[in-house]
Amino acid sequence: MGTYSYSVARFVPDPIRNEPVNIGAIVVDQETGRTAHRFLRSMRGLAQRCPGADLASLEKMVGSIQVEDMPGGAGDLEDLARGHTNLLQFTPPRAVVASTLEESLQRAFETYIGNDAEQVRSGRPKSPRELLVDEIDTALSIGGIFKAVAVAKRQVFAGQRGRFTPDRSITFPGVIFALHAISFRTKTRSKTASVLKDAKALAVDFEDAKAKNEGLEFTVLMEPAGGDGGTEPYAQASGHLEDRDCKVIGRSGIGPCARQLGRRLGLFNRAGRPLLRSA
Repeated sequence: MGTYSYSVARFVPDPIRNEPVNIGAIVVDQETGRTAHRFLRSMRGLAQRCPGADLASLEKMVGSIQVEDMPGGAGDLEDLARGHTNLLQFTPPRAVVASTLEESLQRAFETYIGNDAEQVRSGRPKSPRELLVDEIDTALSIGGIFKAVAVAKRQVFAGQRGRFTPDRSITFPGVIFALHAISFRTKTRSKTASVLKDAKALAVDFEDAKAKNEGLEFTVLMEPAGGDGGTEPYAQASGHLEDRDCKVIGRSGIGPCARQLGRRLGLFNRAGRPLLRSA
């Protein structure tokens, strides 16, 4: 476990009324200066809370934000907060204890943003599997992969049942890298059985799709029902996937997986003075 510092990004549609809406978070590793950030994918869901606000422009501005490494840690986050006092603001840094940088970002986002504007937009809490897909996106964003290469959502390959549809896929010379999320955090035994059935079918479909796409690689972020990775349905699903050359990882593995992928793509985060700017 380590201590990380985070700051919440806030949109203030009317500075006179000063009613900010949380739209994102930035965290920094105090020891290494590595940063991670995540914003709402779409600002359109804020329409009811921010009537008359130019959400399209806000969405473009947030989409162009780049956050460099912050060797000063919490001090650099404080500078960021002091330097942004208009429509886009950042809170003074706070500390969070987590196992990884990715986990600290996920925790901050879920606490201050995920249960706020995103659920207002969707009208319901996210499922455990949807939260895992969010963790995949967070890890890919930290590695700079979303900005550097095209990340396909739900790309379809030919499988035994006619389709193989991983949640995310990235294509680069000679390789198609696919990522998928499976969660056994279900409410009923029948739902657990259904997840296991789908995992087995996915393994078979991947095997067939790989035979038709030699460079296809598949990594599955899989979550057990509780903290025990050896529960029977989880173990069965892992066995079926790994027998067919699928790599199975847990939550702690998605960050290293994305960083390794970034190295393969030749992507490196720039170090130096922390800077938040538009591309």
